Amino acid sequence: MASLSDYIDTAFDLSYLNFQKFPTTEIKSIGILGGGTAGYLAALALKKMHPKIQTSVIESSKIPVIGVGESTTTEIVPFLHRTLGIDPQEFFREVQPTLKLGIRFDWGCPGDYHFNFNFFAGHQQESHYYEDSINNANWASVLMDNNKIPVVREKSGEMVSLLQSIPFSYHIDNKNLIRFLNKTLKQRQIPIVDAVVEKVHLDDNEFVTSLETDDGKKLSFDLYIDCSGFRSRILGQALKTEFIPFTSTLRNNRAITFETSHNNVIKPYTQCSTMDSGWCWTIPMRHENHHGYVHSTDYCDEATALKEIEAKFGPIKSHKIVEFRSGRHKQAWNKNVFGLGNAYAFVEPLESTAIQTAVHSIMTLCKLMPNNMQDTSSIAGINQEIAATWDTFRWFLGIHYKFNKQLDTKYWQDCRANTNIGDAQLVVDLFNQRPPLSASNFGTNSPYTALEALVFNSYSYDTLLYGQKVLERPPVRPKMSKDEYVQRTLSYQELTKKALTMHELFTEDYLIEGGLLEQLFEDQDTWIVETEA
Repeated sequence: MASLSDYIDTAFDLSYLNFQKFPTTEIKSIGILGGGTAGYLAALALKKMHPKIQTSVIESSKIPVIGVGESTTTEIVPFLHRTLGIDPQEFFREVQPTLKLGIRFDWGCPGDYHFNFNFFAGHQQESHYYEDSINNANWASVLMDNNKIPVVREKSGEMVSLLQSIPFSYHIDNKNLIRFLNKTLKQRQIPIVDAVVEKVHLDDNEFVTSLETDDGKKLSFDLYIDCSGFRSRILGQALKTEFIPFTSTLRNNRAITFETSHNNVIKPYTQCSTMDSGWCWTIPMRHENHHGYVHSTDYCDEATALKEIEAKFGPIKSHKIVEFRSGRHKQAWNKNVFGLGNAYAFVEPLESTAIQTAVHSIMTLCKLMPNNMQDTSSIAGINQEIAATWDTFRWFLGIHYKFNKQLDTKYWQDCRANTNIGDAQLVVDLFNQRPPLSASNFGTNSPYTALEALVFNSYSYDTLLYGQKVLERPPVRPKMSKDEYVQRTLSYQELTKKALTMHELFTEDYLIEGGLLEQLFEDQDTWIVETEA
């Protein structure tokens, strides 16, 4: 006879709620047009999460890779090493990333002013109230200002890593990443077809029937993923999917990329510097800095941009021009085509969104994979989720332009007067009414989300609005006393004195030979495990 405890155990048994994470589908084959970061990551994810689907990549060795430094957000770390199962040691040896704690914005207020945007929670309200700055809001920010990372050397010489507690992302040389991912695809037996696609064949209902290569072969799949970059060869050109420009928010359309020496000072952040007609990124790699002056050709020609670059960074040996447009197609999934990466949308890399948006779209596809092409509800869900995410990024980036008062050039005057921040205006209004937003978790403006954002949430809006000093009323005195606040900042400073620089970390190979990397990824109590999608 069952006891009371037996009935209680049965009543509260939730074991059957362990649902299948990635649904089964009738889709048998997927062709990914275009390698590159987005295409390769999509192929690896599909192989892992939908192994019954035959996935192939079609790319051309005749099309060169844009070899610039790539800045990422924290999503990339659990996605690479837990979701995709990529070995961290192998990744660090071959890709040679540097660690990124956040972004330093030379931005917001006139003169020699900056604020730090990082991935770790902190006391922004207190820092703003007591110091009129948010740069002592947490230890990660203090580390950034001192070019240090959260690995501390004890008096005995022993290394104590706190990387498991301080979220970080990677700075990656795109050429190294592409080479590594290509090798990983081959190891996992994902077919790669080296060919130029010359024609896209459609049936009477405008579904893609095949891709015709330059040697006359026709490649047919159930689903086509367009990773052809700005060309948007299938989604944009063949299907003529409507494109929604973001020019009322993001007016830049060109970047000039170049490199400079960093003299072994590898900074633990991406730097975004206000320029006369836009802004410039600085991404620290192992041996040099990678830069890009993002600007609008309506305000600045190439010669003027180069003159400004050399005035700020010194003479440069060479440069490249990258033309782009900001906006998105109306649908990511149209007919039997799914657009990914730049083939679907692009927003300038002011918040390092390129790989993050690709990862988000890949995970959305894998989690909401339609049963077949008639599964219109799943397809609509995919389109709404991805569109809402990109639109949120658009409005979030718009805040950077609307409230940046560092320079008073014609470009920045126009940005402040005319930048459309759409739904983010409500967030700004809420911030001015009841700061900080993170106290109530206000700030995300997507209708719904299948994946919780690690960045661009209420805390991110607080950082951006406090950092640019958008608060229109006198700040409210925080609960924390000034003495308590000072004690916290002292602990940040003392820890920072004992912390390593990135150059020390890599020169002595503490990450791999010192076992710090192995320790980090074996530990189950880390932000990496907690944030895996």
